[in-house]
Order: sequence, then C-alpha cells, then structure tokens
Amino acid sequence: MRSMDFMRLPGVYIEIGQSSLKALDGDRGLELPLEPLENGRLTNACRERLTLSLQGFLKHASWHPRRRALCAISARGVSLRTLTLPAATDEETQRLLRLQIESLFPLAPEELAWGSRPLNPAGLPRRQPTASREVLVAAVKKEAIQEYSELLAGCGLNPVFTLGALARSALCAQQPGSYAMLDVGRNHSELMSFENGVPGSVRILPWGGEHLTRAIEDGLGISRDEAEKLKIDLGRDAVPAGEPGQKLERALQQELDSLGGFVRDNWKGPLLYLTGGGARLKALAPGLAERLGDNVTCQPIEVAPGDGRSAAILGLKESEEKEGACPPLILRVSGAGNGERVAGPAQFKWVALAVLLALACVLFPYAEALILKPGLARKLAEIRAAKDRLSTIDRELSLLQFVKTNQPPYLETLVGLANASPPGARVESLSMNRRGDLSFRGTLGNPQIAVEFRSNLVASGIFSTLVVEEQTPTPNQQVVMRIAAQWKATSGRSASTNEPPPQPSGKQPRGGPAVKAGAPQTTNAPGTNAPGTNAPGTNAPGTNAPGTNAPGTNTPGRATLPPAPTRKDTNAALHAEAK
Repeated sequence: MRSMDFMRLPGVYIEIGQSSLKALDGDRGLELPLEPLENGRLTNACRERLTLSLQGFLKHASWHPRRRALCAISARGVSLRTLTLPAATDEETQRLLRLQIESLFPLAPEELAWGSRPLNPAGLPRRQPTASREVLVAAVKKEAIQEYSELLAGCGLNPVFTLGALARSALCAQQPGSYAMLDVGRNHSELMSFENGVPGSVRILPWGGEHLTRAIEDGLGISRDEAEKLKIDLGRDAVPAGEPGQKLERALQQELDSLGGFVRDNWKGPLLYLTGGGARLKALAPGLAERLGDNVTCQPIEVAPGDGRSAAILGLKESEEKEGACPPLILRVSGAGNGERVAGPAQFKWVALAVLLALACVLFPYAEALILKPGLARKLAEIRAAKDRLSTIDRELSLLQFVKTNQPPYLETLVGLANASPPGARVESLSMNRRGDLSFRGTLGNPQIAVEFRSNLVASGIFSTLVVEEQTPTPNQQVVMRIAAQWKATSGRSASTNEPPPQPSGKQPRGGPAVKAGAPQTTNAPGTNAPGTNAPGTNAPGTNAPGTNAPGTNTPGRATLPPAPTRKDTNAALHAEAK
C-alpha cells in the first residue's frame, strides 16, 4: 500500500466519447448521451442536462474539497508523435518540446492541449543526461477539452485529461513486436497500433455497431428496435438456422468485410485486441481474424457490462492503482504551464493541515496574549489620558454651574411675560438690567384684561415686587399700562413654567366674576398686610378675589389679588407709614 493512500479522496473516472459520456464513482455508474454540433461543441440543452445529471450523481457539497476526475477523451483530432531529443534535464526537455511542437504541428502551442511521456529504456534514470531520449507527444485543439473542463469544474471536480486509447492499453499485457487495440464504438471505432509496447499511431475508423444494426434492419426488413435486439442476442447466441438466419449471416459477413478492409489499410501485425460494445459479438473476433489473414489473432477483452463501465474507464482505474499519481500521459493547456499538473492529488495536504491545526491549538493561548496586548495597551493609555482630563472637566463644570446660577434670567422673564399676556396685547417698550429691574409699557384690550395681566404676572412667581405705575384708557376702549417690577432672588424664584396660568372652569366674563354695584372694595397699600387682605403675590385665606365685593370670599381656581394700586394710593400709604 502506497503512503498517504488513506488520506486521498477516491477519484471519479470519466470517458468522453463522440456520442456518450460515461462516469464511474466507486460502484455507481452513469451513462449520458451527447449532442454535439457540427463544430464539435455541445448544444446548450445538452450542457444543462449534463450539468444537472452529474451534480445529482456526484452529490458534491460546496464545503467539500474538489475531487479529481480522470477523463479519457476520444482520439478524434488527436495527433501522436514520437520525438528523439538530445540528453537534457527535465526542465530543458520541456523547452525543447515546445520548439518541436511549433515545428511539427500546424497550430501554436498556446492553441493546443498537449502532453508528453518519456519512452526511455527501463532502468535509465530520468535526470541522467548520458544518452538521447525518446518522448511520446500527444496534441489536440484545446477547445476539445476546454468545454468539458469548465463543465466538470462546475460540478465540483478537478478534471485531468488523457487519451482513451492509451488508457485502454493498461488492460492488455505489453507484447514484443507489433500489436494493436480496436475499440468498437457506436458510430466509429478507434484503432491504436503499438510497436514493442510503444504507441505508434491512432486512427478513427468509420465503422461502428450502428452499421451492423442498419445492415440487419435492411437485410431482414424489420424495424430498428427489432434489429438492435437481434444484434444483442447475437452476442449471446449463435446465428439462428433457416432463411432468417441466412439473411442475418449475409448481413453480418458484409459488415465484417467492410471492417476488415479498414483495419488492413491502417495496420499490419499478428495480434489485435478488441474492446467496446461491438466486441461482445461472438462472430466478430473469428470473422475479423479470418479477413485479416491466417497469422492474425483477434482477442476480445472482457469488460463487465453496466453503466459507467468501459475499457477506457477500467484502464484508468488500473493505471491509477498501479502508478498512483496520474495516467501515463496528461494533456495540459499551454496557458497553465506545461510543467504543472492540471489537477494532481495533494498527497501531503491533509497531513500539513493536521499539523497546522495542532500547532494552532498549542500556540493559541500565547498568540491570543500577543495579539490582544496592543489593544489593551491602547485602552490603558486612553484611560490615563481621560483621567488627566478630569481636573479640567471639573473646572469647566464649576464655571458652567456658576454662570448658570448667577446669570440674569432674561429668557425666564420673557417666557413669563409671554405666558401672562392676553390675546391682542401689544408691547411698546421693555427694558431689563442685571440688577433685576424691569420696566414694561404696552397696550391691552380693556381694564379687566389689564387686571388679569397683572394677576398672571404675580402668579408666575418671578417677581418680588410689581407696581402698576400707569393705567390710562384710550378712546378706542383700550388701556395703556406701564409696569415696574423687580425679579426675585435666585434662591426664592420658582422655576418658570412654559404653560399659561390655568383658567377657571365654567363660563365667566373675561377678567373674572361680575362686580356688584355699590359694593365696597378693599385696597392694600404695598408693604401692609391688614387682616382680611392680601399683599401682592400672596393667597392667604379670607381674602377677596380681584373685582369682587364680598369680603372673606375667594373665587376657586384663581389667585386672590387686590386691585392694582395707583400712584396716589401708594403715596398716601407711604405718608401714613411715615407718621
């Protein structure tokens, strides 16, 4: 058993003929018909059918490694040459071969798929440059294998191409002298001649099993299916007696005469091996030997019937088991490099992967520390830098808090004025300073609205003092109002609200409840707090709501504030307090 055989995936064996494709994967076989065009390329429908059938046959998963496919191609369009080269190393031999191919073949090496095999006597080392060496060269147009290479690669295979006639030669023992192999196909036959075990030439003969079927059909006047069935029976039984047997015998002899003439024109020798479906015919070997001469022996090679089983495929399999690496001669496309295998087996690939995996498991803890160390050092540096910035952030935060605490509440005051202003109010002048003094002059709709405006300002909680300095009616029933106020200190000022003060439920006249005629009103001077009254901005129980005349009553939901004091009332109160 060769080393590393247990590590290699089993190969797939394929024969690409002129009318069919056969594949063998282990014990499973497959045979598919081909539909080539006049230029030899496959039709689109045939390509799709082949791809689907091969994918279902191989069951290749995308995560599986590609398997090697040994492919034997037909001899159609193949040229064989035996070249004698001077003594040289393998690298120099490849350069000499390219020069010889350019001179012997009508196409450039870049347009060919070609391969070579040394024919030196056994025992001479390959790299010993002491004698000339003979090399067998096979070449074919690269289009002949390029289409199948792409098709098989799409099915998850790595195809390796060789000549089918050479693959069949592995089934027969090499004989001294001249011999040949005839593979009888469906429409054509391939004849390869050998001289002392060295391939000499390969020929395509225009005769196949279909010719014999048509001869039986014409001779007996039966359908093609009946003629095909009768031909298969001839492979097991002798020619029947009677008139049908005589007609069948005449048809068979005529076709054997035709085949014998083709073989005589292309080969002379003592031994002929027969393979292919037509070789199963009992009368073929003796009848052909009779037509080739008394000294010629025709020996059929038995091949087990079944899908995917042919002489070329079995020869590929035997050659693989015997030589291990690849078929005797590999056809390569020049663009891929002649010294490079198209898809050779990687014997040490799995062992190398296993060793790398073991090393990775051992070194992973150390590698993890080395890999993560730069990132950890970078994070520690960022933490130290952020720690150094904390003192600066603290100073900036203290400054912002001081500014927020001590800045004048301009926006808060404007929000309070906006929320307290009734619809239709017009501001004529507004002034504020950092000391908290505010002066406002504006026009309101009527006196009752002016009273509501002052009450809303007091309820906002922004001002410590609020004095109406002027309240003058205008001819169009409006009121010009001038107010002087002082902000509350920061500690005593409540947060301003962006919502307008709540309105009482129920329908009431704008400006509060109706005032009864003749009812006395209670007026408080600023700075006094007589019983039953409220200073501006307070809401003690037992006070009168603005505009009411019932002492000791409050309007629910509204702040109870006295009427706005005038300048005259203010001066009188100050004079009384001075006394």
